[in-house]
Amino acid sequence: MLRIDSVQPGSSLVEPARALFAAYRDFLETIESTHCFDFKRYAVETAELPDWYTRNQGELLLAFVEDSAAGCIAFRVAEKEPSATCEIKRLFVLPDFRQQGIARALIGEALLRAKAHGFARAVLDTDVVSMPLAYATYRSFGFEEYKPDGLNSPPSLRFLERPLS
Repeated sequence: MLRIDSVQPGSSLVEPARALFAAYRDFLETIESTHCFDFKRYAVETAELPDWYTRNQGELLLAFVEDSAAGCIAFRVAEKEPSATCEIKRLFVLPDFRQQGIARALIGEALLRAKAHGFARAVLDTDVVSMPLAYATYRSFGFEEYKPDGLNSPPSLRFLERPLS
């Protein structure tokens, strides 16, 4: 049975969240096209979980299958975007739990909660070379490509947006 929980500061879910973030980091380190991913900043973000999201009007969500942490997703205020825009971050499902609809459940829950937080738009970025399934999944949720103002990015990095209305 799948359940999705929000990680609160100081809760027992912080350590499973850190373990998922460590697994995501390990995955990213195997990808050649991680571009300019800031692993130092990511280490700080992981150490400060879930504050990196909760202090920025967002949430960190964990998916559990039975009692096992299977995946995560987060959202927060998008810093360089218009107001009422959230940024979806850190979608990751452990390999043993893939192809079970967990990513779709996490995305759907994050979008519902972001709307409940008052966000009108969601944005994200993903790499179409190293993460083609993530790209396709986001597109199936109605995300469309857009180009952020003044941003030069590698050719395989795509920026996606979706209204939350």
